[in-house]
Amino acid sequence: MASTENADAENKEAKPASNKTQCPLKVLYCGICSLPTEYCEYMPQYTKCRQWLEKNCPEEFAKLSIGGRGIIKQKKKTAPQKVTIAKIPRAKKKYVTRVCGLATFEIELKEAQRFFAQKFSCGASVTGEDEITIQGDVTDDIMDVIQEKWPEVDDDSIEDLGEVKK
Repeated sequence: MASTENADAENKEAKPASNKTQCPLKVLYCGICSLPTEYCEYMPQYTKCRQWLEKNCPEEFAKLSIGGRGIIKQKKKTAPQKVTIAKIPRAKKKYVTRVCGLATFEIELKEAQRFFAQKFSCGASVTGEDEITIQGDVTDDIMDVIQEKWPEVDDDSIEDLGEVKK
């Protein structure tokens, strides 16, 4: 008797109390990025995904816009606009300077990269979405140069992180 009671108790524990999801689940995949529509906002072409969803599945588009989630939700800039400057060690006593955040002030990164390369007589490159790498340690001079060239970037908007490990 004891063994059947234990088996019954185990079966009761295995069943969920309430099952509100219906199986099989139906997932709507985007025709542009091929991800579920909830993840389209994280893709670079989310405006195309939004247009595709509005055209092909207007009822799902309405649900996403009413619920306030998914690709319809606009990204808010909650963090204050800052330009960060960091000195990164490269090899032995060599450094590179990383400048991030110029794009938040609507500064063209290619133009800034060329300006830094000419100003400091060194190599510079755009290495990320909002990142410029300058060869050498120019952290002392770069704050003044940025403020002279782009007056919309004030002193409070520039943050020096010092030496940062890779």
